[in-house]
Amino acid sequence: MARARGRAGIGHAGNAGEAAMIVLDYYDGPLQGFARGAFGADCCYFQIVAWSRWRDYRLFSVVAIEPETFQGIADALAQADAGRVGAVGPARWAFADRATAARMDALLRRCIEQARAPGFVCLTDGAAAAPLACVPTDEDLRRRVGAALSSGRVADLREWRDVVRPPAGR
Repeated sequence: MARARGRAGIGHAGNAGEAAMIVLDYYDGPLQGFARGAFGADCCYFQIVAWSRWRDYRLFSVVAIEPETFQGIADALAQADAGRVGAVGPARWAFADRATAARMDALLRRCIEQARAPGFVCLTDGAAAAPLACVPTDEDLRRRVGAALSSGRVADLREWRDVVRPPAGR
């Protein structure tokens, strides 16, 4: 299977009760973005911390956001890319006007910074956004997540066995 790597995309952001995802980075599944009804949160920003290349389990830093914030991002992206309503696939983190772009860029920077000290981390199976396990963070774990995200590389999940273990069989 070919590995796809992309930048931004949006899954259907439809009604508030439906799961939806705005993907900012992708490699055989989401690596970073915003989600509603996924990663163990109502609405959140997520960023990959570690993964297992053999079984493709992924560990994410998760930052809760307000549902209105998620919907605001989805609406702003839809306005800038009006011809692709509900599109799945590459989209740009681009907006219809400079004020919206500045507001969205500031929101993204704030979420990236908050991901360094998340409220919890979430283990998923591959491209799935449903949690296999969610682990609340303490001060030490928040420092560890921050150091991992600052390193600029995605860690091997084996380095995180003391935090979360994937299920014994698949």
